[in-house]
Amino acid sequence: MKKMIFEMDGKKVTKEEIDLWELKRLKKEYRFLKRRGFKFSEKFKSSLEERNIDEARKELALLKTTYSPNVFRKLLRKKYILGNFASRIAVSLTTKRKYSIVDIVIPYSSKSPEEVMDSIKKIMLQNTKQHLYINLSTTPDHFVLVSTAENIQEVLEVTGGSPLPNHFFAHYGDEKGLTSVLSEGFTVQAPGTARLKDGTIIGGVRHQIKKEFNGLRFRALVEFPSLVPNYMIKKHQYHLACEFRQWLSYSS
Repeated sequence: MKKMIFEMDGKKVTKEEIDLWELKRLKKEYRFLKRRGFKFSEKFKSSLEERNIDEARKELALLKTTYSPNVFRKLLRKKYILGNFASRIAVSLTTKRKYSIVDIVIPYSSKSPEEVMDSIKKIMLQNTKQHLYINLSTTPDHFVLVSTAENIQEVLEVTGGSPLPNHFFAHYGDEKGLTSVLSEGFTVQAPGTARLKDGTIIGGVRHQIKKEFNGLRFRALVEFPSLVPNYMIKKHQYHLACEFRQWLSYSS
């Protein structure tokens, strides 16, 4: 993995702190899937005990790729119906938003901001076997990440700190309802709305990237309804750090 510096709320967060978050999520999803009959190798349990996150991440992602996305849609349906209902209530009561933001600095990169963002969007929005593996490996809480139409990505995931999953569609290039703006000095962005199947907007993203000295600064930004507890907003920062350190490793 490339050398990266992580910043949350203006403070540096160590790789070890992010690793610990990912390890906890790996253990949680391992217990959840094992109880429902999914088969793991003995090596997986050892990887968790030895804190070998790279090996555990790889096996979990490969396991998920062996199943049709519909398996996870059915598996999590009751839970995401509740999660989506909570999101629907939250957006019906307020149009205000809270932002979950993490900055990731890559000290050295020969790539331009445009090249990196294009690469990330290609991984997210072009359905290939390799891209499916990458998308499912970025965080243990990803269950479905596939493109359903041009610039639209279906997402079934557990956001950081949430007790329930959400099932929604990320519409990249659509800025309807977004309250964030491109941050000063940033030159390239990937904004988009998060919509339920019926089109209800429950949030959105405005990911951004710029050159910084000999490297790059990537800002992952997710908009949530303002009624979402601050605890979840902060925990989602770790979700974002896990996701984008992987996507950036492949793209920068």
